[in-house]
Amino acid sequence: MLSDAEPELRLVIECVRAAVDPGADPDIEPLVSSDLDWDRVLDLARYHGVLQLLQQGLASTYREVKQERGVPPSVSSRLDGTVQRRTMRNLAATDELRGILDDFDDANVRALPFKGPVLSAFAYDSVTVREYNDLDFLVHPEDVSTAADVLEERGYEWRDGAPRLDDAALLGGSATKAIVHEYAMTGSDIDVELRWRVGDAERPFSPDVTALWDHREQVDVGGASVPALAPEDRLLVLAFHGTKHRWYLLKWLCDFVAAMDATTADWDRVLARARDHGVERPFLVGAALAGSVFEYGLPEPVATRVSEASGVTGLADRVRRSLASGSMSAPGRIESARFFAAASESPTALLRLVALHSALHPTYADYRFHPLPGHLHPLYYVVWPLRLLAGLLPDRTETDPPTEEPT
Repeated sequence: MLSDAEPELRLVIECVRAAVDPGADPDIEPLVSSDLDWDRVLDLARYHGVLQLLQQGLASTYREVKQERGVPPSVSSRLDGTVQRRTMRNLAATDELRGILDDFDDANVRALPFKGPVLSAFAYDSVTVREYNDLDFLVHPEDVSTAADVLEERGYEWRDGAPRLDDAALLGGSATKAIVHEYAMTGSDIDVELRWRVGDAERPFSPDVTALWDHREQVDVGGASVPALAPEDRLLVLAFHGTKHRWYLLKWLCDFVAAMDATTADWDRVLARARDHGVERPFLVGAALAGSVFEYGLPEPVATRVSEASGVTGLADRVRRSLASGSMSAPGRIESARFFAAASESPTALLRLVALHSALHPTYADYRFHPLPGHLHPLYYVVWPLRLLAGLLPDRTETDPPTEEPT
């Protein structure tokens, strides 16, 4: 637990513990009874993406505290109103997800929805509990262009009005780095991201989308059976994603704990799969955080590996201290890169991060300046440094695609 954190943050953590871990025994009453800054409570929950879980923890587990001790009525009203709006938005997003999947199926697009409604349905048994900003799909690399065409037919618009051409320039090739790692497409009510890999060139993730598709299972989402990541793959993806972002938002840890609790598995086999694909350490860091932040009871094989693995508890403690500080700002890129490298299985992870950093390769700013078809993609490596030296390159911080908003 974060016993050294401010009471407002401790209340948020106790409430989300009650929501994600059926075996938790949170101690909310003393915190609710104290002199809390409720605006700070809501701000922290909003920043960490757990407003629904905060409300669920207060309402379902400690309803008598809310009634007798009194969460201020104005706070309850604001929280309930926000959650109601997000619930309606999530239901609409779930309907859109089913429509997109039907169209993908008609076009023979191999696509796995992950995070969003699918993760919410699997981990929390409800499509309305988890907070998310868009719909994410893992798409087989051969089907990316078709998937983007399907979305355009549904009224989604591609990024910034730059032409798509034949997609190959953006997707990269055997000797060139991809300019983008996902297609972000904007709809009237919700955005969609198409990804053809879980990681990126700098931080690769194994298994690839083809293997994830072959290993897929079905999940009931709002009454419809949809393709989804296998439970053990879902845990590996969540652990990788959290570690990539240095676990600075509680929502990622909530997702990991809730998904772990919903997974019935041979944990020795899960650990072996993680080890085979080079993501055991990120998985163990997530597990260590689940134990230290939420006091989650880890399966015995996982707890044993956490205690045995060198440096895992130290990495988890770095995150725990950062969370306890109550900071509401994301770590910088350098800090995140160092953390990811330290949590990586590969001794060359940091070198790869440096060698493939976007500053050393053509970016979306170059593509927007002069879109080229795929077979001319290598020319970006000739034109880019010349333009950079000539001072013609627009401000990359303004014209590159926005940094991925964690979801």
